[in-house]
Amino acid sequence: MSMTLLYTGHAINRQAQRNLSCDDIEFVLQHGRRMRCAGAIHVFLGQRDIPQDKVSATRFGRLEGTTLVMDDCQEQAVLITAYRNRNGLKQIRAKTKYERCRG
Repeated sequence: MSMTLLYTGHAINRQAQRNLSCDDIEFVLQHGRRMRCAGAIHVFLGQRDIPQDKVSATRFGRLEGTTLVMDDCQEQAVLITAYRNRNGLKQIRAKTKYERCRG
């Protein structure tokens, strides 16, 4: 699954601060859970989303709790920010469910 992803300036800064490579972002996009809430798409990578083979668990185990916030109103996917919170799934589900870009 190769998709073109645009990055905001904020997302590039946060990606560098959280030590996330482009391969890490791609892994989270492929294996994470997608939820639409608060006018954006949240992609959350939990422990059970990481494949259990030894290579994946060793290489990508540190990504547990990584959340990508993406804009869903554009024609192309735009990464707004990235952060880590291992207990973040509960907070994401508690966000309001509204659509920002009604046309």
